[in-house]
Amino acid sequence: MRPPVCRRLHNRFRIGETGDGLVAFGYPDPGGHLCRMPLHDLSAAGLSFRLAHELPGLEAGCRLDGVSVTIAHRVIEGDLLVMHVTPGPCAGAVCGALFYPREDRDILELRGLLAELSARAGVAEDAAGVGTRRSE
Repeated sequence: MRPPVCRRLHNRFRIGETGDGLVAFGYPDPGGHLCRMPLHDLSAAGLSFRLAHELPGLEAGCRLDGVSVTIAHRVIEGDLLVMHVTPGPCAGAVCGALFYPREDRDILELRGLLAELSARAGVAEDAAGVGTRRSE
């Protein structure tokens, strides 16, 4: 059996180690219980976060509207489409989702943040002489 081919086209930047990324949203809808989850990684297409507590009913295909992503003192707002919750909607699981920025300002903020993360990753790779920008 061959391992699955990675279809990702965008570099993903691991955020979890720094501890300064946060995903906040109301669950099960924007007016629901405020959830604050640690951001795990980020790319131009989406993000993933760790569930700080159980979220019954969270599964692939769910929409999370009115999401706020905070990292490095930047706030980017938008909506998420859940692609997976691994292994399930329990504390400690990883939720991966496509990210749809709300407004042009959010798109520009995301692009700026990704450019900064890319530059930092490039400097770290050059200094070490090895590595990859894509976090798998």
